Amino acid sequence: MTNIEKKKALQELRKASTRLEESYYLTLEEIGDLKNNYIDYMTTAPVNVDDELRRLSDADYELCTALLTMLLREDYFSNGAFERRYDRGQVTPILEKMIKLL
Repeated sequence: MTNIEKKKALQELRKASTRLEESYYLTLEEIGDLKNNYIDYMTTAPVNVDDELRRLSDADYELCTALLTMLLREDYFSNGAFERRYDRGQVTPILEKMIKLL
């Protein structure tokens, strides 16, 4: 998938209003950027989501995809966590940075 196609798919996520976790998961999977090895990109062990999110300002595209995957995995372990973080404004900045970097 080209960067232009990835960018378009990510821009479509801005319109998602329901089933956010599923929409983000499927889109990352579709564009080939779901990081099953996201933990390899993390600097904390066990993963401290809030500390890892502080790295966004210096993140490259790969780290952004790992951070987004991390939030999706957090939701797996704590159902509803992704939407709570979305509502707190912690997801959109990652998405916007990914779009900008493409």
